[in-house]
Order: sequence, then structure tokens, then C-alpha cells
Amino acid sequence: MGEGLDLTLLPGAVSPLVAAEVAGAPRRCRVLAAFPTCLYLDLGAHERVLAVLASDAVALPIGIRLAVPSTEVRWGVEPGAEVVVGGGRVRLPRADVVAARVLRPGRVRPAQRRTGAEGVLPDAGVLGDLAQDLTAAALAGRPVDPAVRGLVGVGRGLTPSGDDALCGVLLTLGAIDLPESRCGLSSVRTAVLGALPLTTSLSAALLVAAGTGYAVPEVARLVTLVVGAGSGDAAVASGAPASAERADLTDLTDLTYLVGRVLAIGHSSGHDLLSGVSGALRAVDAHLSASRTRPQPHEGAHRG
Repeated sequence: MGEGLDLTLLPGAVSPLVAAEVAGAPRRCRVLAAFPTCLYLDLGAHERVLAVLASDAVALPIGIRLAVPSTEVRWGVEPGAEVVVGGGRVRLPRADVVAARVLRPGRVRPAQRRTGAEGVLPDAGVLGDLAQDLTAAALAGRPVDPAVRGLVGVGRGLTPSGDDALCGVLLTLGAIDLPESRCGLSSVRTAVLGALPLTTSLSAALLVAAGTGYAVPEVARLVTLVVGAGSGDAAVASGAPASAERADLTDLTDLTYLVGRVLAIGHSSGHDLLSGVSGALRAVDAHLSASRTRPQPHEGAHRG
């Protein structure tokens, strides 16, 4: 907080993904990481993390978000310290962050696959190839555990590159309204849950969120739009005001703007996530193309 400013209560909007822990019985939680814009708190289980976010932080779906920017906040804690979470608040040395309302985090919305917008995505590279192979296996009903374990925890930082790409795969499968996509999502999600101990707590929490369609609002909107090529049924992803959700985001300028916003996430997290999206879309399109060209059995062809 600013010099001479000694606020005791900081109202915030809490995501339903972490609301139960914030509202529950007070308990001590370890600080996993502290940055000017956010705190990451260990909620107990490896994949349970609470992000305390200033208004200018990346809007992770696992957070409680303040109305004030990082320039007005001093967390007063370092990694390894403990703070109390529960009773509807997070108790910091100089203030209590209070869950004053519920936040609606960004979430993809299933839509029919329509091609044409994927060209706005950056080059996917090797991560995209790995994501494509994983998605192809999932859509075909083949085992996905080896491909998932080849990505989970691969890379440096709090959210390794392989995990970011996996988030892209999970979000893409969740955004496509097809039976094969739903089955593929289920198999990938199951494999990811079994591999969570291989990565960081923060990344594990974001993978779990992505498995149910939740992501940073710009990511959720972009994935939904690219999957549906900006169609009307694809133009609504939660996490933004209703007027913004209904805005016309179908032209290249709007999509390019969203890509730029996503690429600005982290050092390489945004790019790595979009590599996963791009690779997954290639696999989906190849699967749909093969399904359309596959010969259909003729009625009565096998009758005597």
C-alpha cells in the first residue's frame, strides 16, 4: 500500500474455483511465491493454489482479485512465510483481503468447429507438434498417458512450457462441440490428473482449471473464437462484461488483439499455450477431414 496508507480491509472478488477454501475454517497457508502483482498460496493439496491478485495482475481463474493495482499494495510477506486463509478472508500483515463478491472466471464455450481463424496464431514449433500428436491420439481413442507425461513439468519456471501447451490442448478440446472431443478431453484430463505430482503446484492448479474449461479471460475468449471462427455461438466466453462478450470480435484486427494480449502473459507462457491450441486444432481438423472422406457402409451391403 502507498506510504502512510494503512488499510485494514481490501475487498476482492473470489473465483468459485477457490471460494470454498476462502470461506472455510481459517488455516495457515504457506506462501509459494510473491510478486508485486500477486501472491500464490498453498491450500494444502499439491494442485490447490490460491492466487491473490492485484487489479493489474494476470486474471488467473484460481484467484481472489482486488480492485486496487499493485502500486497500492504491499503484501508484506515472502516465500515460505505463512498467512491465514479462511472465514472469507486472507489475513496479511497489514491488511485483510476480504471476499466481497464472486468473480466469474474466463471459461471456454463449446462450439461447432469452423476453420478460418487459426491463421492468427503464432508458429507452434515443437510444442505444437507434441500437442498435435497427443490430441490425435485422444480423438482416436488411443492411449494418451505417454504423450501427457512427455509434456507435464517439462520446462522451467512456475508454469513449465509443456504444461502451458497442455492447457492449450485441454481448452481446445473443451471448446469443440463434438462427441470425439468430449471423449478425448476426458482421457487427456484423466492422464493429466495422474501426472500432476510431476509439476509445480501452481501449474498443477492451472491444469486442473483448464481441464474444466477455465483460463485467463483473454485466453478463453480467443480459444472459443478461433475454434468457432468467430461464429455467433462461439462469441460468448465468460470473464468479461456482457457488452464485451457480445462485441464483434470476428475480424482479424480483434483476433490479432487477443493474440497479442495472450502472448504478453508471462515470459513464454502465452506463446506456449497457443502452441498447444494450434497443435490441437491441426489434429482436430485432420480428424474431421478423415471422417468426412471415410467411406460409409451401404445399407444392405452385407445382406445375403
